[in-house]
Amino acid sequence: MHDEVARALGAWVLGGRYAPGEVLPREDDLAAALGVGRGSVREAVKTLAAKGLLETRPRVGVRVRAREDWRLLDPAVLAWHPDISRDCDLLAGLIEARRVIEPAAAELAARRATAADLAAIEAAYLAMRAAVPGDPPACREADLAFHAGIVAASRNLVLKGLIGPIAAALRAVFAVTNRTMMADSPALAAHGEVLERIRLRDPVGARLAMERLLDLASEGARPGG
Repeated sequence: MHDEVARALGAWVLGGRYAPGEVLPREDDLAAALGVGRGSVREAVKTLAAKGLLETRPRVGVRVRAREDWRLLDPAVLAWHPDISRDCDLLAGLIEARRVIEPAAAELAARRATAADLAAIEAAYLAMRAAVPGDPPACREADLAFHAGIVAASRNLVLKGLIGPIAAALRAVFAVTNRTMMADSPALAAHGEVLERIRLRDPVGARLAMERLLDLASEGARPGG
C-alpha cells in the first residue's frame, strides 16, 4: 500500500498535477482522494521527500520542491513518471547527459577494451538485432547491455561507477527512442558501426560513431519521431 501511494503521489508531481512550489492538499484530503489511511500518505510523503520531490514546512504543509532538486536518476522516480515521452525537458536532459558520457566511453573502449569486453558488446548487439522488430522489451534490454558494456570497456573506474545510476534512465530513454527500431533501421546500423570502430581500435571513429548514434536517438525522441 505504501508503495502504491508513493507511486500515485510521485506520478502527480512528475506529471505536473502539482507544480514546483505548489502546496499539496491536506493529509486528510489526500487520504480520501487515494482511498487510504493518513499513515500511508504520511509514509509516502516521507519517501518522496527523501527523493527530493517534496518538503514539509511548518505552518505551510507539504510543498513540491524545485525540479532541480528532484533525484531524476533514481529508478523509483523514473518508474513513477506517468509519460516520460511527453516530458521534453527531462528527455532532452537525459540525452544531453548521454552526449557527455558515451562518446568519451566509446573512445576509451576502442583503446582499452579486452577480448571479453568486445565479446560482451557484440553479444548485446546480436541480441538487439535478433529482438527487432518483434520483441521491443528484449531489444531495450539488449540495447542497455550494449551501452553498459561500452562504458564498462572504457576501463574508467568513475565511468563504470555510473552504470548503475544511469541504467534506469537509459531504459526510460530507450522506451521512447527505439520503440520503432527495425532490422534495417539506421539506428541498428549505427550500433553496428560503434561496435566495429571499437573492434578496430579506432578511438576517433568510435567517438564519431557514438555521436551519430546519439543524433539518431535525439531524432527518435522528438514528438512524432
